[in-house]
Amino acid sequence: MLTRLEIRNFAVISHVIFEPGKGLNVISGETGAGKSLLIDAIGLILGDKASKSLIRSDCDKAYVEALFDITSLSDELTDKLKGILTENGIPLDDENLIISREINVDGKSTARINGRTQVLSVLKDISSIFVDIHGQNDTQKIFDESIHVDLLDRFIGSRSFELISEYNEILRRYKDTVIKIKELGSTPEANQKRKEYLEFVSSQIKEADFKSGEEEELTSMKQKFLQSSKINALLEESDEILYSSEDSVTDMLKKASGLMQKLASIDESFSEVSGRIESLSMDVEAVASEVNSRYSADPYSEEMLDNIDSRLGLLYDLKGRYGNTIDEINAFAEKADNEIYEIDNSAKILASLRKDLKNIESELLSKADELSSLRHEYADILSSKIVNELNDLEMSNTRFEVVFTDHPKNRFFSNKGTEDISFTFSANPGESLKPLSKIASGGEASRIMLAIKTILSEADRTPTLIFDEIDTGISGVAALKVSEKLLAIASHHQVLSVTHTAQIAAAADQNYYISKKVEDNSSKTTIDKLDSNGKVIEVSRLLSGTSDEKSLELARNLIGRF
Repeated sequence: MLTRLEIRNFAVISHVIFEPGKGLNVISGETGAGKSLLIDAIGLILGDKASKSLIRSDCDKAYVEALFDITSLSDELTDKLKGILTENGIPLDDENLIISREINVDGKSTARINGRTQVLSVLKDISSIFVDIHGQNDTQKIFDESIHVDLLDRFIGSRSFELISEYNEILRRYKDTVIKIKELGSTPEANQKRKEYLEFVSSQIKEADFKSGEEEELTSMKQKFLQSSKINALLEESDEILYSSEDSVTDMLKKASGLMQKLASIDESFSEVSGRIESLSMDVEAVASEVNSRYSADPYSEEMLDNIDSRLGLLYDLKGRYGNTIDEINAFAEKADNEIYEIDNSAKILASLRKDLKNIESELLSKADELSSLRHEYADILSSKIVNELNDLEMSNTRFEVVFTDHPKNRFFSNKGTEDISFTFSANPGESLKPLSKIASGGEASRIMLAIKTILSEADRTPTLIFDEIDTGISGVAALKVSEKLLAIASHHQVLSVTHTAQIAAAADQNYYISKKVEDNSSKTTIDKLDSNGKVIEVSRLLSGTSDEKSLELARNLIGRF
């Protein structure tokens, strides 16, 4: 759950720290104080688009940081979270997770998770594990019929999701078979053209005859050749100096040694020098002989390098066409051979595929029927529960029904089944059922969504649910009933509710008051947790706009109901 939210330089908020607790947390305050900004700040944590217009005047950046308690997650969500963190190289803490967003004056924003910069898609994946916001705009989502099937499946639970997974696996096989039939069902001219291309590909790859690991071997040989060439060039130059040239060091030392021997025969005092030169000459000759033999023994040649380069060039050409590795290239040839076989035997294979398609279609229809039967069964239960919830929310005599419509033939199989599902509603006796978007008012839509949230709350594992002005369009007894529903949801989740209704504020486990004041010609918003006396005063304000004794007594009585 959300344990701490810090906001800096965000619109009229200079710096606030919001620390909600368990259960129902209610945020209230005067109009224009900045209640919606708290939700906007949380929206940034959830990956909403950032705008430089959110930065407080005279500031160069805005900052929002949220601290979440990981221990509040179910085992399933904990595993999901750890998987995303590990996949993206984000350090894992066993107890807490920190998400932050920073908006700069150039309009750019930076998202961080446990201190690591991340793209918004990762931020959204992680934050959605912790928080679900139901705001005023989200009320309109219930009008979107495309989500009705998802709401029904969530109500059904794991059995529905298992069937959807099984159905989609069969659907994948069905689509693959349809594609194969289309490919093989091309015109004879197209098939012949395709076959010629495949035969060329197969021949080219097989003629090249590359073996797995050959690229590494060729590359290694080329590197050794280039190194050997450098060594041989140095040996050649050394051999020229020591041995092979007319004025080589070896010849010069031999001449010097001969002259010294003549000098020693004339004057014995040169005998020692003569011996040393003779020894030096023999040493140099031995070194020169070794250098000459190493130079002559070079196993590499320019022809070998040309062959290696030619082989590598051919490989790179094939890689550019058929795969990134030799194994992929050879697999491409194998696939080409298989396709050639299929073209040559297309009539027989098409007959087999069409037979397979009928069997798969029968299997798919059976699974779709199983899914449909399950949905029909639970649709009646959901409708009954929603009507009961709406009765509690002072919407008596309403009717609610889940309508199933078969898909048209051209798109019969979708990834959610073979039927469209829509919610229909009638608010008054005698009125026919119509789509929600046709008849539900804002207040009715809010209560319908709250009814669905209440029903789904036990199955929903998201730890923190946020309701932004769920009380829009309601008052009196209906507002009291909404408060009771929020309390029921808060028994399974941490609930944050922004409200202007006394009944919801009275039901809160924790109350927070947002206020705005002007200091030095600058607006400043603060958020304060109310004690029991402060709660009475705030409920009184919401009831009557005053805090006289009569209003305070009414506030105490209202709070006492919860």
